[in-house]
Amino acid sequence: MNIEIIKEKRKSIILKVLSCEKAVLKVPLHISDKRVNEFIKSKTRWLDRVARKMEEKQEFSCSFDFNNFIYLHGKKIDRKNNLIEHFDEMSEAQKSKAIKEFYLSHFDYLINLTKEISEGSNLKYKDIKPLNSVRIWGSYNVNGCIKLNWKLLVLPENLVKYVICHELCHSKYMNHKPIFWREVQRICPNCKELRKELENYSFLLNSNL
Repeated sequence: MNIEIIKEKRKSIILKVLSCEKAVLKVPLHISDKRVNEFIKSKTRWLDRVARKMEEKQEFSCSFDFNNFIYLHGKKIDRKNNLIEHFDEMSEAQKSKAIKEFYLSHFDYLINLTKEISEGSNLKYKDIKPLNSVRIWGSYNVNGCIKLNWKLLVLPENLVKYVICHELCHSKYMNHKPIFWREVQRICPNCKELRKELENYSFLLNSNL
């Protein structure tokens, strides 16, 4: 891995991995080259793990062919042109709009799943709306409104359920303190594994599908 070393006026050392091949190391001005090399050597195994994980996520994202297919509930279902009329003839802006409208037409799936989990867990909400965000899968506000990213419809159901459970738990705890995570685990015992799996799909948030 190529590590760019930047010496600057600072008090601590920061190492940030930018990609599978590149990282940036920021160090205080007074740190010697020997100390820098020792620090890098001490982080070799960690760098390898992070790079390997990033590479796996990249390979996973590349396994999706959004140019020709639409993915629904974790399954590749068919060519876009067979689902959205005249798709291949549209401009890029029109395609993005048509894809979003396609998924929003299936939003009732998320509404029904939320209702089911709410009734089973006794965690309440007042309203549910679609969310269009490039950062988060969902949110819950103090008025009891859950917003769910429509791109959740691409994911397998077990991951969608985890996101819904997470947001419903905010009906009791509007924070991410340990007591909140205990509540999540109460209704979703394998939440830690699902949370890690969900990270593999983070590329979808910034994609046009």
